Amino acid sequence: MNQSATLAVVGGDVRQAYLASLLRADGHTVRTYALERRPVEGCAAVSDPRAGFADVQAVILPLPIQHGDAQLNAPLSNAPHPLTDILDAIPAGTLALAGSVPFWVHARAVQNDLRLLDYLSRDELAIRNAVPVSFGYRPVRRREQQSSPRRSDAPGAAFPF
Repeated sequence: MNQSATLAVVGGDVRQAYLASLLRADGHTVRTYALERRPVEGCAAVSDPRAGFADVQAVILPLPIQHGDAQLNAPLSNAPHPLTDILDAIPAGTLALAGSVPFWVHARAVQNDLRLLDYLSRDELAIRNAVPVSFGYRPVRRREQQSSPRRSDAPGAAFPF
């Protein structure tokens, strides 16, 4: 049984845009907000979060959810978005998914009667996210080490990251 849902994908980087396209390809109705620099084909870009989130089953927020001082992490947006405005636009009782959620956001979600889940708090995601990130830092060191012949046999040299 394949059920379609109406979902909102909000802010974030190219991972969020990619997620929106995968959800759309799976047959879900997807609305995007704060992804103006990376429009997703087949997804409705909304300019008013309150109207855009009105009848969605879930709002998927980025990892990390916050950038700077209480702003939505939205590098693909043309404008800053206060996180309180986003949280206040989500209807009470709606499932909200986000990553690396600070305490004050959890408190605001409780105040607004949102079902907020921090997907980075799940062990399997935290581990699977940490492994590529740890290897991702090696190329920088690897490039620095290539000029120094004494470290050419360093572990991880075969990884093309």
